[in-house]
Amino acid sequence: MLEGTVLFYSGKRYLILGASAGAVLLGSYAYYASDTTPSGGTVGGLIYGAIGLAAIFALMFLGIRKRSYASHLGTVRGWVSAHIYLGLLTLLIIPMHAGFHFGWDVHTLAFALLVVVVLSGLGGLSLYLALPPLLTKYESGMLPDKIQSELNRIVGEMKPLAAGKTGLFQRLHFEESRRAYEPKPQGWRLLFTRPNTSSALTVRTQELNRILPQIPASQQEDFSRFSALLLQKIEMESYLTGQMRLKNALQAWLYVHVPVSIAMLAAVAVHLLVVLYY
Repeated sequence: MLEGTVLFYSGKRYLILGASAGAVLLGSYAYYASDTTPSGGTVGGLIYGAIGLAAIFALMFLGIRKRSYASHLGTVRGWVSAHIYLGLLTLLIIPMHAGFHFGWDVHTLAFALLVVVVLSGLGGLSLYLALPPLLTKYESGMLPDKIQSELNRIVGEMKPLAAGKTGLFQRLHFEESRRAYEPKPQGWRLLFTRPNTSSALTVRTQELNRILPQIPASQQEDFSRFSALLLQKIEMESYLTGQMRLKNALQAWLYVHVPVSIAMLAAVAVHLLVVLYY
């Protein structure tokens, strides 16, 4: 459901403005191209270029506005909404500036980088629309810091159950203790690791059931309690991994969007230098 999102902010204000601006631009280009061969060097091409450059600078301003919480120059949601539609308009303005003619040069490189910036921004938007409800669903159960505290409690309860035991029981506890302190996957690795809680629990339950007959009868009650804690630990770790995966996904697109934005600005600067001095 998109109603109420930044796409339709303030009664679809920026959607309407963006669509209207696009219609005006297309109408002006049709008039411009009717008696002129469009190119970046014509008066019309230079005007579109100036509009495109102004639009790019306005898009870059969002990064500053998002961090200026004391600013009264519009709301962050309003700026994000405007940012989306202005970004889409640049994909029309810049080709109009070039007369829809591109080659293998720095000018085309600047536009290609702009396309990547806009597409990565749309990817980030889709993540922000899709993932927060899922993350809320996860965190309604338990917040990450609470899960970590609960995991520490479980590990603490497992230790006395395995104390003084020998053979398989002691080895299993040693392996679980070591695993508890191993670094958890972060960043890109976590994004491509999809936890399957049901499968992990099934496999581990079967493994524990196979081990149980090999445990001395006097230790089987403690082993059963240890097994229940171990399965609870696996379930909570999978839950925590799912939360971390969603949070990392919300930030991952920025690893493309921000660096390519900087590269695009550099390419635009080179484009301007080539045009003005060569």
